[in-house]
Amino acid sequence: LGSAGGAAKAVLAILNQAAARKVLADFFGADGPEQVAFTANATQALNTAIKGLISPGDHVITTALEHNSVLRPLYEMEEAGAEITVIQPDSTGMIDCNLLEQAIRPETKAIVCTHASNVTGNIIDAERVGKIARKYGVILILDASQTAGFLPIDMRQMGIDVLCFTGHKGLRGPQGTGGIIVRKGLDVRPLLSGGSGIHSFDRHHPAEMPTRLEAGTLNVHGIAGLAEAVRCIGETGLAAIRSKELSLAQRFYDGVKNIRNVILYGNYTNWDRSPIVSLNIEGCDSASVSDILSEEYCIAVRPGIHCAPLVHKAFGTEQQGMVRFSMGFDNTKAEIDSAVQAVFEIAERFRED
Repeated sequence: LGSAGGAAKAVLAILNQAAARKVLADFFGADGPEQVAFTANATQALNTAIKGLISPGDHVITTALEHNSVLRPLYEMEEAGAEITVIQPDSTGMIDCNLLEQAIRPETKAIVCTHASNVTGNIIDAERVGKIARKYGVILILDASQTAGFLPIDMRQMGIDVLCFTGHKGLRGPQGTGGIIVRKGLDVRPLLSGGSGIHSFDRHHPAEMPTRLEAGTLNVHGIAGLAEAVRCIGETGLAAIRSKELSLAQRFYDGVKNIRNVILYGNYTNWDRSPIVSLNIEGCDSASVSDILSEEYCIAVRPGIHCAPLVHKAFGTEQQGMVRFSMGFDNTKAEIDSAVQAVFEIAERFRED
């Protein structure tokens, strides 16, 4: 097709990006499609938000539930002169929002927190945190990696200033996709600079969103896949997705909660949580349990520390880790029952030893 064909592909890519921005802006209640900038993952989005908004001398509040995608950028900013306050959870891994409010100081710049723990499944009341942030004029940066595509998120209603998400989890999109959505009027310093396709003679990266937070060639194929995945979620409905996934998680929890030698982590009192269940079998390393589940039962789980070290410090599981079972919309009751039986048999094996 020559140069004409190349030009046509470029135009199509731009149109696909614009359509994807609108789909995501509508899905997350953003201020507009132009406020959606694409990233390779939530890690890049969180680095962009934290390093683009926090400066030396600022005070930031976060929680012990955070993934290293939040913690490590914050530690870097701390080394550069920012101050970090980490709110600890209660014995079930829940965060008291009152403690977040009590930690606010005149120099507090932002609250950075996850919407749900990737270790316990416990949810933080983001709307309550948003009200606290607005009350004190503090920026709320929310990590929605665990909840996008599972819980309804409306940035304007919930008072979220910056939303960071990944495409490959609850949104069911391709790996290598994600994004950062910024409310209008909030300027985030770019993490990267370079080719933008516009203002090529300027010495500095463009100031307009979304180009301000995008540099270089985007993953246009992945973005197209992500947009289609979000459309499919809209057709199925978040309520239906949440209902099924929580039903499966509760079925699994009810099946394993009384098995001898099994220790469960998290708050399961009202099932206002994400659809994961983390556990340990007494006397057995989490990686060993995972290996047995994979090799003998063809069940895939995630063992270890889950890139969230402070949660494990809170539960005293730094050495053992935890075994996390994640329930998805495509799982079946039969698969859940097989997983329960597998946990029972493994627990019995180690009890007898």
